[in-house]
Order: sequence, then C-alpha cells, then structure tokens
Amino acid sequence: MAEAYTVLARKYRPRRFADLIGQPHVVEALRNAIATNRVAQAFLFTGSRGTGKTSSARILASALNCPNAKAGEPCGECPSCADIARGEDLDVMEMDAASNSRVDDIRERLAGVDTRPSRGRYRIFIIDEVHMLSTSAFNALLKTLEEPPPHVKFILATTNPEKIPETILSRVQRYDFRRVTIAEIVARLEEICAAEKIQPGPGLTRAIAEISEGGLRDAQGRLDQLIAFAGDQPTVEHAEKVFGLVSRPRLVELLEALSRGDARHGLLFAEEVFDAGKDVAEVLGSLVALTRLLMLLAASGGDAKGLDLATDEVPQLHKVADKFGLTGLVYVAEMLSDCRQRVRRAAFPRVMVEAAFIKLSMVGSLETLGALTQRLDEAADSPHETAASKKSDSSTPDASVKHVSHNEGQSAVSAGTKSVPGKTAVSSDAQRTPSESERAAVEAVKRKFGSR
Repeated sequence: MAEAYTVLARKYRPRRFADLIGQPHVVEALRNAIATNRVAQAFLFTGSRGTGKTSSARILASALNCPNAKAGEPCGECPSCADIARGEDLDVMEMDAASNSRVDDIRERLAGVDTRPSRGRYRIFIIDEVHMLSTSAFNALLKTLEEPPPHVKFILATTNPEKIPETILSRVQRYDFRRVTIAEIVARLEEICAAEKIQPGPGLTRAIAEISEGGLRDAQGRLDQLIAFAGDQPTVEHAEKVFGLVSRPRLVELLEALSRGDARHGLLFAEEVFDAGKDVAEVLGSLVALTRLLMLLAASGGDAKGLDLATDEVPQLHKVADKFGLTGLVYVAEMLSDCRQRVRRAAFPRVMVEAAFIKLSMVGSLETLGALTQRLDEAADSPHETAASKKSDSSTPDASVKHVSHNEGQSAVSAGTKSVPGKTAVSSDAQRTPSESERAAVEAVKRKFGSR
C-alpha cells in the first residue's frame, strides 16, 4: 500500500523557533523568556490566518518540555519534540474552541489540571480559535487562567482578539503575529521547490505570494495544488487557469486604458473575467496590489529602486502613474478595495464591477479641490463687464456719453445700481454673459461633482 501523502504545509511546518518565518519579534521574546525562566502562566497569539500561531504554540510547548533545549530553542529531535509535533504528547492538550465552545467542554479539559505531567516539566493547554468560546466557557476558564498550578501553562490562539473578553486579555501575555511579507513567502516557496525538485516558471512564486495575502500556509497550499495540476514544472499560465488569475501585463493594460478614459476597455475586461469564470475577488485583489506599486512609484518621484518590478514594466507603469497622479491613485486603490469587499455578497456583482471600472475611467479627468478653488478665485478676481455696459459702449459715441450727476449717482447706489463715472449707471440685476474663465470654472466643478 502506498504511503499516505503529506501536504506541503504540514511537511514543512516549523518545529523550531529558527524555522519560523516572518515573526522575529515573537521569536526573540519567547526565546528570552524561556532562557531567563520568566515564562508567563498564559499566552495569547493573535494574527491573520496562516502566519504561524498554532505552530508557535507547539514550538513553545516543545521548548518548555524539551530535555535538550538550549537558549530557549527546542532540539526538535527528541521523543518529546516529535510527539508534540504530531499532536500525540500526553502533556500537551490541544483543543479547537470552534468545535468545543461549550462550558462543559472547558470543564472537561480542566478536570485534569491538577494532574502532574507524565514526562515533561509542564502540562500545557493549547486552545485554538479561543474567541469561539461561549461567555460561560470564558468564565469557567477565567480563574484557572489567572492562577493555574505551577506545572500548568496556557497558550491561546485567535484570529479575532477583539471578541475575547477584557477579563481574559488582562491575564495573558499577548503576541501579535504580522502578515508574512511577499519577499519572505517567495524565499520560502523557492526553498520548498528546491527540496521537492520542482522547477517553477518565471514569476510563479511571486504570483502565488501576492494572492496569499500574507499567509504562508495559504501560499504552500496553493503551490501544492498547482503541482498536482501541472506536475514538477508549473508556470504562471497554469496558475492563471487554476486560481483564476490575470497576468500582470493584462492588468497594466487595463489601468492604462482607464487612465486615458477608455471605459469600454474596462467593460470588455469585466465581461472576459466573468465569462471565463475567474475569481473576481482575486482579480480585484491583484489590481489593488498593482495600484499600490503605482502609488509607491508616484510617491517616490518615479524612482523604481526598492520596488520589485521587471525592467520592461517600468516605462509603462510610469506612464500610468503620471496619468492618474498620486491623488488619483489613492482614489483608485480605495475604489478597488471597496469593490473587492462588496463583490462577494453583492446581488449583481458584474454590474458592481462594471460601474467601478466606469468610475475609474473618469479619474484621469478629475481635478483636485485645491486646483478648482484656485480657478474659482482667479475667475472671481478677473475684470469683467456686463452685457448692458458692452452694448452701451458699442452704441454710444464717446462724445455723446451721458454723464451722471452727483445726486443721480447717490440715487443709483441707494437703488442697488452700479454707478460708473463717465458711463450710464447699469442695474446689478441686469443679465450678463459669463466670461470665458467663469465658464471654465463652472464646467470644472460640474465634472468634479458629477453635475449635468
């Protein structure tokens, strides 16, 4: 019988702090706590999915019970470390709060809290997704968590710390796990490919890293799926088929078309995505990531150093970034992010995406509020004449201009008219033709606020 296959996420799961990717602040703090024997009675690991919370909990449990631990680092090879890695150690109790959220479940687990460890120094309780516990279960856990027996340690893990009562948060040491960077994910995937003798195509590992949103486990799972589909030589084209991705050149082409006001291109792109059955949220996520690169390019004054961009991409990205401008790119990023969040639960997602692309095609013609204000100020300060005064000037010779007396001028002012020496007083209520600058300012305001 063939040996059971182990997925890459489990096969390459870290077993020592040195193997943990992207969490140096957590690693250093836990190592020092163990080395100096200043280990708290309870820990809380928080962060998004796939960042190493549960793996860190097992590594911490191994370090506390490993007989060969050095400088806060478990050996990873002794029977204790091997059993903890497999989830089979009798001294380490793992519990999934998502499926054991009742108060009776917690009481059952805590029933043996006074029992001494069978092999190691500590009995360790790991509660994953602890935010799923009921209020009664939290209350049952509260007292034991605050004052456990000397041989007991608690490690809680959650993706939603805001759902945990303050009474629990005040009794634990909290460690926040950050999202793993794209560069760190790419480096790890390349290490795995080398170990598995996989030859990924150019740009494949980066494409997987970008759609994994900082979750290393997600990236490993996607690589595993892609290898199953394409064999030992997967490419970006395979990833586009499996995950519904759109290549970077196509996304750049779309933004370039929208930057010059080509709404039709956006509608055709949306039609292609929906008709091909691609994951619209993933495509919008790729657009958001690309817009972020454009913002960085625009904010740095066009300097592409430090940005992970291909040399042949830079000129076209420069063109798109200059057309939108930094303010416009911020608007584009916000619009795409909002659309991505709403598209999964929208009744008509296609219409929502099409409307978003049409709006984005108008960004290039918008002006900033400061520029509009300046133009309005210039229009207000520019000299102008009324239509009636222009007619009077053109029909009345200079020699026969009617002069206004002092008393007549005073009467005109009191009646709400404008009296000009050497010319006939004209009522302020008279109709006049707006100047060219005024008309331009009004049209700019209409474009800005969508008035027709």
